Amino acid sequence: MKLKFVTLLFFIYQFILSQNKPIIYWDTYLFHLPYQTNKNNCFAEISLSIAPYNLNVQKNKDSSFFVTIKGTIEIYADSKLFKKDSFIVKSPSARKLEELQYFGYLKRYWLENFKNYTISVHIKDYFTKDTSFTYHSQKNIQTNFKHDSIQFSSIQFIDVIEKSEKQDMYYKHGYTIVPYNDNYFNENFDQLKFLAEIYYADTILGKNEPYVVNYKIIDKDNNKILENYGGFKKLNASKVNVLITSMPIKDLPSGNYYLLLEVRNKNNILIRQQKIFFQRKSYTAKKKLSVDEELFFGNQNNLDTLKMWTESLWPIANQLEKEWIINQSINKDVQMMKNFMIDFWYKRSADTASPVELAKKYYSLLNYVMKNFKCGKMAPYNTDRGRVYLQYGEPNQRVIQLSEPGAYPYEIWQYYRIYDASTNQFFSNRRFVFVNKGIADECYTLIHSDMRGEYNNPNWQREIMKHDPYNINDPYQQQKLNYGNNFDKLYQNPQ
Repeated sequence: MKLKFVTLLFFIYQFILSQNKPIIYWDTYLFHLPYQTNKNNCFAEISLSIAPYNLNVQKNKDSSFFVTIKGTIEIYADSKLFKKDSFIVKSPSARKLEELQYFGYLKRYWLENFKNYTISVHIKDYFTKDTSFTYHSQKNIQTNFKHDSIQFSSIQFIDVIEKSEKQDMYYKHGYTIVPYNDNYFNENFDQLKFLAEIYYADTILGKNEPYVVNYKIIDKDNNKILENYGGFKKLNASKVNVLITSMPIKDLPSGNYYLLLEVRNKNNILIRQQKIFFQRKSYTAKKKLSVDEELFFGNQNNLDTLKMWTESLWPIANQLEKEWIINQSINKDVQMMKNFMIDFWYKRSADTASPVELAKKYYSLLNYVMKNFKCGKMAPYNTDRGRVYLQYGEPNQRVIQLSEPGAYPYEIWQYYRIYDASTNQFFSNRRFVFVNKGIADECYTLIHSDMRGEYNNPNWQREIMKHDPYNINDPYQQQKLNYGNNFDKLYQNPQ
C-alpha cells in the first residue's frame, strides 16, 4: 500500500542528501492484551515510513521505477539481544521518478510486561555496497501495564484508515490502519486521526459501566486548552476499549501542541489521562506573537536567517531533533522555525540557565564559524571545522600550518576539557586534525580525532603529505615521512 505522506520533488531534498543517509521515519507503539495469561501479554508495533528520494532507483521490465531497502530490527531486553529480524521492502512502482512515494513496513513483536527494551533499526539501500550509506536509530521503551488502574496503549497517529477484511500487516480492529510515524502535520493535513486502546476499565469502573473518553488539543506554549478543538466518545467498560477517531485541524495555527486524552467516569470525575506532542504548520492560520518570541528573535522574520539559525543547530541536536531540523529546512515556515528553536533552547536550559542566554552564546559561536570556516557554496556550519567548533566550542590550542615541506595546509585543534553538546558528556585532552588538499580553496576536512564518536585514523600523517612515499617494507618509513615536518610534534604539543 502507498502511504499518504506528501510526495515532494527531488530537488527539495538537497539538504537531506548532503547528510548521505536514507530518510526514515519510524516509531514504536506499545499495546497490551489483558486476556492473555502468559507473561508475554504485550506487543510492540514497529512501523517504518521510507522515503524513496536518495535511494538507488531501479527499472522494472515495463520501464517503471522502484527502490528497495534492506533492514534489520534488533530488540534488546535489559541489554541482552532478545529478537533480531531482517527484511527487504520494495517500493510501489511509478511511471515517473517524481511519482515515487513513501512506502512502509510494519511488524509486531510479543513482549513481556514490566520490562525495559531497546529497539534498534538499521536500514540500507538494497542496491548499494557503500556501508556508510546506512540509517541507524534506536529507541528505549518500557512495558508497564498495571492491572490495578485504567491504562492506555500508545497514542498512534494515523496516516491511512480504511474499512477492510484483508488481514495484512496493517490490519487492526476491522480496518487497514497505516500509522503516521511522525508528529509533524503540515498544511496538507485537514484532519488529526489517531487511535488508542484503553485497558481494565471494567475492573476499575465495573463491567459495562458507561464512561467517556474526551480528546482535546492543548497549546504547549501556554498550557491552555483550545476550546474549538476536541470531542468525546461514550464507551461501556470492558477489558479492552478502542478509540479510533479524528478531529478537524484545518484552522489550527502553526505551533507546538499536545493531544490530550481523558477517561472520566459517569460522574465526570477524571480517572486517567495521557497526552502526546505534535507540531502543526499552517500558512493560513496564524498565532499571536508570544513573549518568548520577542526575547529570542526581536523583530527578526527573515526566512533565510531563521533557516540558517535552525540548520546550524545540527551539530548539537539529538536524532529526533535532527529529523525536526530536516522538516524545518524543507518547509521553510517562519513560525515553525521559531517554535522549534524556542523549544530546543528551553529543553537545553532545564531550569538551570536562561534559554535566551544559552542561545546567544551558541549563536556567537555561529557568527565566528560563518566568518572563518567558509568552503565554496557549502554553509560554514556544515563544514568539518564549523561542525566541530559548534559541537565542542572554541579549542584551547589551534595550530594553523599553511606551508610545510611536502605537506598540505593543516590545522590541529586541542581541547583540554571537552563537552559534547550532542551527548551531554565530558572528556579530557582531545585533538582534531584537519587538512586542506584543495589549496586554492578554504575547505578543510577532518582526517583524525581521538574524540569518541569522531573519525579515527592511526595513519593520519599520510593524509597530510602531498606525495605519500609510504612503503610498508621500508624500516625508515616513519623518518622519511616526518622529515622537515612538524605535525607529529605539534600533535603531541600544540602551541
